Amino acid sequence: MKTFARTSALALALTVAFVPTGTALAQDAAVVAKDHYKVLVDNAHVRVVENVLKPGEKDATHTHPAGWFYVTKPGTMKVVHADGKVETWHAKAGEQGWMEAEGPHTSENVGKTTMGFVLVEVKSAATKP
Repeated sequence: MKTFARTSALALALTVAFVPTGTALAQDAAVVAKDHYKVLVDNAHVRVVENVLKPGEKDATHTHPAGWFYVTKPGTMKVVHADGKVETWHAKAGEQGWMEAEGPHTSENVGKTTMGFVLVEVKSAATKP
């Protein structure tokens, strides 16, 4: 009986250790903010997502892997990081650039117009913030 109990405990521990938790999966912007994020392309190399936020809309806490972004609709976004740091992004139409991986944060459209951007998440790039 002791052997069975130890074997079951070990199997349970290994299962928990190697199965992603809901928290880890919940960090994916396309999952937690599916009303605002739309997956346009997903293949072995990249995932391309589009984010559109109307004034006052806010995305749930999420992360981003490293990638390239392009602003399709200008606006003002407040970004609140898990460590409490707050940033305001005054996005301009056509603005683009490389972005390193970002840890947990929320994003909120604090402007008066709908804003949007496309993010090309590079799967081979570093995913840790």
